[in-house]
Amino acid sequence: MVRMEAASETIRSAFPNGLVDVYAAVTALGNPGLLTLLLALVYWGYRREETATVVGYAFLAFALVLFLKELFAMPRPPESVMLIAEDGYGFPSGHAIAGVVVYGGLALEFDWLAEPPKALAAGLVAVSVGLSRVVLGVHYLGDVLVGAALGLGVLALGHLLWRDRPVVGYALGTVVAVPAVVVSDTDPQTVAVLGSCLAGVWACRTVRPIPSDRSRAERSFLLGVGVVLAVVLVATRLALETSPVAQFVVGGATVLAVLGLPAMLERTDAFDVVRGVTG
Repeated sequence: MVRMEAASETIRSAFPNGLVDVYAAVTALGNPGLLTLLLALVYWGYRREETATVVGYAFLAFALVLFLKELFAMPRPPESVMLIAEDGYGFPSGHAIAGVVVYGGLALEFDWLAEPPKALAAGLVAVSVGLSRVVLGVHYLGDVLVGAALGLGVLALGHLLWRDRPVVGYALGTVVAVPAVVVSDTDPQTVAVLGSCLAGVWACRTVRPIPSDRSRAERSFLLGVGVVLAVVLVATRLALETSPVAQFVVGGATVLAVLGLPAMLERTDAFDVVRGVTG
């Protein structure tokens, strides 16, 4: 009843299987790794304070969904209905909660709700990501609806209670991630989220923010360095994906790279060099 198997079958049958590549492309928009990269690019090149808050929402949501998956241990739909391979538990949907928290968080913190086209676009992306999970047969509709509801809850509480203190989001993520690590028997993915949340707490307390209004050359330099660093971190994480210790370190390094890279380049006078070359 909670997972809505019959409704899920109705949705799956309404979409032709021949468009599986399209559905997979849509579902990728809710991948936690891709969303982390998206937030990193926005943080490095656009608005830092608001994006740092959304990153905090995201990692709290990641920790929450991993804990609940392990707690309920509900299986995914049978492989016979899956259009793509997927493992792990199915309830609630991580893509659904991540899509709502990130795209909804950007809309909320960037005041897109006052600009209907932007708000509608963010909402459509979040809904499409959740729907794609049902169409691909890797989640039931109930998994997606519960994930979306949890995402809305994280956004509502975060925006009302700690939007100006992103450290609270990372701290709450840490609190949730600790039992998630325990119940998952130190699953590497869960350990990575714990490392990320702890790094977020440390970064919020120690990294000195720098203005976002840099020159085009400085922003381009920052984005270039950031992309290279992101590639290195992703490659390291994939190469060591079965090691909880490595995942903890890489998870923490990822958040430190997102939140601390601009300040690090400023401290090492890298921006002065860019100004000298382009000036």
